Amino acid sequence: MDKSHSDFHSSNAFCGNAGPEEMRHLQELVDKLSNKELKQLVAAVGIKFLAGRNSLDRDNYERVIDEADREVFYREYRSIIALRNKR
Repeated sequence: MDKSHSDFHSSNAFCGNAGPEEMRHLQELVDKLSNKELKQLVAAVGIKFLAGRNSLDRDNYERVIDEADREVFYREYRSIIALRNKR
């Protein structure tokens, strides 16, 4: 049996579950992150790339963040923002 895209990420991922408003909100949050913070967030939510990280640009990270579990995304996002605010 062939697996679909959704078989490879959380059943609570944005991808396939979030409506247009939540997807816009996700993009607004991502837009507020620096490149470094976005990379940290992608790693923190458990998304891994097969290619070396040094060869990836911001677009690569933005294209996969919707595969994150929504609860994990919001928790890790808040942590990154809290860390930024402490500096």
